[in-house]
Amino acid sequence: MPPLPDNIVRLTRSPQGITLFFPALRNPGAALMLALFGLSCFVPGFFASIAMAPFTAHGPGGMIALWLMSIFILPFIGFGVLFVALAVYQVSNSLAVSVTAAEIRTRRHLFGLGIGERRVASGDVAALDAMTALRYRWPREATSHYKLVVRTKNGRRTITVAESLRGEELMERVQAEIIRAGCLQHLTKTGAS
Repeated sequence: MPPLPDNIVRLTRSPQGITLFFPALRNPGAALMLALFGLSCFVPGFFASIAMAPFTAHGPGGMIALWLMSIFILPFIGFGVLFVALAVYQVSNSLAVSVTAAEIRTRRHLFGLGIGERRVASGDVAALDAMTALRYRWPREATSHYKLVVRTKNGRRTITVAESLRGEELMERVQAEIIRAGCLQHLTKTGAS
């Protein structure tokens, strides 16, 4: 069996279980598209706001015109900033997942700094669902991109344990590794979803 692609997921085995590391820059193409869309919203909105600035010198009528035009201009700037921020997050976040017979623990990092950690006991896992991540889909690309999500028995929590998995074969391999390391074979009887 060929090794897992290092630019998407790195698998490390230990006597306790496995560690999956999903590095930053997993999908730079999608981030570039987000950034370009954000800039295409921000730049016209920014220049339109600069063009509107002289109206403030024309008294109350100019201020009303400026206010009315800002209703249309400011959303462009806001969406531009939002999409550029999403692009930066997309390329700079990483995910580390530790799977043992006792628990599954995920740690999310942004620019190498930890921003969140989640844990679930292996006994509380009800399902390991594969979900198609539509945000990575290109119009002419036949390969689907998946993420794996753990659902707990109480149904109130879901935890992402794998993401940016290109193709069904890679998704199934990572899913099988998680099931084996977490002693979650009971999920295969009803289907791991």
